[in-house]
Amino acid sequence: MTTRSRQITHDRAPRRYVESVLDHLVACHECDLLHDKLPIGVGAVARCSRCNAFLYSNRPNNIDRCLAVSLASLIMFVVANAFPFLAISVSGNTQSISIISAVFALSDEGLWLLSILCFGFILLIPLLRVVGLLYILLPLRFDRRLPGLELVFRGIVALSPWSMMEIYMLGAIVALAKLASMASIELGLSFWAFALLNLLSALAAQMVDTHTLWDFLSHSRGGLEKILAGGNQD
Repeated sequence: MTTRSRQITHDRAPRRYVESVLDHLVACHECDLLHDKLPIGVGAVARCSRCNAFLYSNRPNNIDRCLAVSLASLIMFVVANAFPFLAISVSGNTQSISIISAVFALSDEGLWLLSILCFGFILLIPLLRVVGLLYILLPLRFDRRLPGLELVFRGIVALSPWSMMEIYMLGAIVALAKLASMASIELGLSFWAFALLNLLSALAAQMVDTHTLWDFLSHSRGGLEKILAGGNQD
């Protein structure tokens, strides 16, 4: 063995030791207290010993449930953008509007910045999150790995706070309440699909355990039995 190869081996040994130690630690997102990551029973939840915040869980069939919710979210996203959001009738004149046409209407009025922000926060980021989750969950479910899974996972975590679909929904409801006395309003299929999409997104946020999912990505190259068990098994 040459001097260079021995040096590389020595450099990698401490790194592997550090990674092995970190794999068995989990930090509380609320108070930053470090805990040993211990196996827990099926259906159990680990909480911080200092502030009682959620750390990780062992939910049965977690991957299957998250995958089902993600697929349903993608279907609702397509429906929400393929049909009219609502129709407004004033003095016999009826005009339909969809979510994407509302974004273009803002740009036609010269509100380019607002149009870009609406497109990004209401359409692009939610779509990227759903597609990203499917990109991660489908290979895991079928015991496969695609390139860049860890990078996609980090992107989903980073984009999560920037999804503003619920803000758009709340604004639409407020606007409808004010317009109800001045015009006849008929809610379209897109409105109900978008409302259901918001509920599914909230459900997915509760179901996706980032610690467990990261363990699957980092350590389960194969290991379908562990994935289907949905828990932290050492």
